[in-house]
Amino acid sequence: MSLEQVAQIAAALRADTAPLTPLERRARFEERFGGLPVAGDVIVEEVRLHATLTGRLVRAPGADPARVLLWLHGGAFFLGSSLSYRAFAARVSAASGMAVLVPDYRLVPEHRFPAAHLDTLAALDWLAAHGFARIAIGGDSAGGNLAAGAVQARIAAGGRVPDALWLISPYLDLTHSGASVPARAARDPFIAAAGMAATARAYLGEHDPRDPRASPLFGAVEGFPPTLIQVGSEELLFSDAERFADRLRAAGHAPVFQEWAGMIHVWPMFAHVLDEGVWAVAQGGAFLRSSWET
Repeated sequence: MSLEQVAQIAAALRADTAPLTPLERRARFEERFGGLPVAGDVIVEEVRLHATLTGRLVRAPGADPARVLLWLHGGAFFLGSSLSYRAFAARVSAASGMAVLVPDYRLVPEHRFPAAHLDTLAALDWLAAHGFARIAIGGDSAGGNLAAGAVQARIAAGGRVPDALWLISPYLDLTHSGASVPARAARDPFIAAAGMAATARAYLGEHDPRDPRASPLFGAVEGFPPTLIQVGSEELLFSDAERFADRLRAAGHAPVFQEWAGMIHVWPMFAHVLDEGVWAVAQGGAFLRSSWET
């Protein structure tokens, strides 16, 4: 059963208390997820988006090459890559019937805000220049922050707005003002509440965390495309997702908001061992397919 599977994942996360530096955690994450298998008929192309930005363009069999999802990986702005998200991107490509581009945006501690935000916009520019007929955007955790912030930036600049937005466990408020931060801290095996302030400081330095480019929850939401938000019931960041959905509704949008019972932060990343992860990706793929028909 899926709840038994997620309980095993949660237990392993809670047991992993080794004191590691951020760079050591990054290396461990790459080792854990970068080696996940990808079917031989999936096309994985390494691409250069500009002089200092690379990524991987992933296409499952039957994916429409004219439609693409820009996926911003999670990892608290300091870990994750197009390699560690390659297997996830292959699942998403198969579910959505579109190509998936995962950029290797700049990470902390080497590069602070707004480097990752600017790299996200550069990736959108690359996609627009390459003539994709449909462009969607999405991200998990910190990647959800970057995805939502990029939509806001495009709307503000009068540029091409992505046709759809898919957020998984989004980290949208770097002030950590959501009620779920203290209320669900003990339920979340993935994020340690005590380390959240340090995460924000590492990313922002002295920059104001209420800047919408850093915390999209505080930005304008008028003009947003169709949006799917998926969040687990056990998440410390639950309020980020919930409040963002509320803001979209108040602006006249009708976001699809899914609370997944018993699920932890970014559970779809564990789709290789978790049924609910498979189902969440399938729901996301169905949402993207339906967004082209509306």
